[in-house]
Amino acid sequence: MMKHPKIYGILFLALLGISSCVNLKHVNAYSSESLEGVQYFETLNYSFQQSCFDKCFEEKINNLEFLNQDCNCQQEKVADSITLKIYTSVFGYFDGLTNLSNNDLTSYKTDALSNALSEGDFGSITIKTEHVESYTTVSQLLIHAFTDSYRKKKIKTYVKAANTSVKTLISFLDFNISSNLNGKLEVKKNRLKADYFDLVKDTSLSSFEKRNAITEYYTNISVIEQQQAKFAAYSKTLAAISEGHQKLYDDIEHLSLKEIKQELFESASEIKSIISELKKI
Repeated sequence: MMKHPKIYGILFLALLGISSCVNLKHVNAYSSESLEGVQYFETLNYSFQQSCFDKCFEEKINNLEFLNQDCNCQQEKVADSITLKIYTSVFGYFDGLTNLSNNDLTSYKTDALSNALSEGDFGSITIKTEHVESYTTVSQLLIHAFTDSYRKKKIKTYVKAANTSVKTLISFLDFNISSNLNGKLEVKKNRLKADYFDLVKDTSLSSFEKRNAITEYYTNISVIEQQQAKFAAYSKTLAAISEGHQKLYDDIEHLSLKEIKQELFESASEIKSIISELKKI
């Protein structure tokens, strides 16, 4: 007769476990889509250093200089390395959130996170105190999470500790790409326009040569604008991820409520839609 309470107890715990897993499907959906969205940074295929090289070689071509191929782009290389550090931190955070919400042990190489970020001007980017503090906060959280084998029960602590900092890093990453790098492409477009305008006005060129120059101009502009479209779509992705994380943070104590689940599923769906847009570019 005493076996029944034990059986009921085991069934209750099993159902409770299943229920808790179900309650985090919406968190996992949001974090998984966010992780994929953040990772599209690796497909942008343009950098501060590349922008510097583009400008340098354009100047050499205009000056008919071909023996000296040296370009001083060291500061832009540093700017790229800092941007990569910020990206790595954001990626690591959402990788951890995805694992936690799936009840998996977190596993991530934290070596890169142990290198501190420093304030200052680095070519095209500026690192402020808020960026250093945010990077430090997220890095320490990740190192702690990955070395202490966080489980799902600690997801509230994880999200609460990171919200402000991870949003600051997302904003920094967004600004670097949608403003700084995109701005450099705008400058490149203006340089091209000026160069080809001079060619078209050159009376020594034939109409055929001028038409070829115009065709080449539109081809180059098309390539640049395609890159800018990638930046714009990635910026939209980061904005949706940041907004979704704020919703998660605001409602972290009420994750089992139907309306909260719906909001996070909607955030996941929005991010997925933008990722589809990115894939088409």
